[in-house]
Amino acid sequence: MTMRVVETPLRVRYSETDRMGIVYHAHYIVWFEIGRTDYCRAAGMPYRAMEDSGLLILVTAVECKYRQPARYDDAVIVRSRLTELGSRGLAFGYEIADPAGRLLAEGATRHVFADPEGKLRRAPAAIIAALEGFRAF
Repeated sequence: MTMRVVETPLRVRYSETDRMGIVYHAHYIVWFEIGRTDYCRAAGMPYRAMEDSGLLILVTAVECKYRQPARYDDAVIVRSRLTELGSRGLAFGYEIADPAGRLLAEGATRHVFADPEGKLRRAPAAIIAALEGFRAF
């Protein structure tokens, strides 16, 4: 199966760098979140709409491997793809690269579906169908 990739362009802000001018490691996780929300929006399932319907997507695991540093004012691209999808949860894979395609970081997140009180629940079939239909093209 060919998985759709959603690309999100970003530019490194000064506040995202450390004293050495290199992006602080935690910001890559924030960039994963930006890519994930853009992916869901592109799939026709914006996070806000899912939350308004009573479905939350809770993070259960995060992994990030750092390959090359990004620095202040660098352009970067977050590439997000939906790697697993089930009625109880999903997983995303990410790559962060520079415009020339040089891999800066790669990672993954795992999630479960829950209600507003944090109780685990199954996602509605319509949400699963929309995400699955977008993911495989």
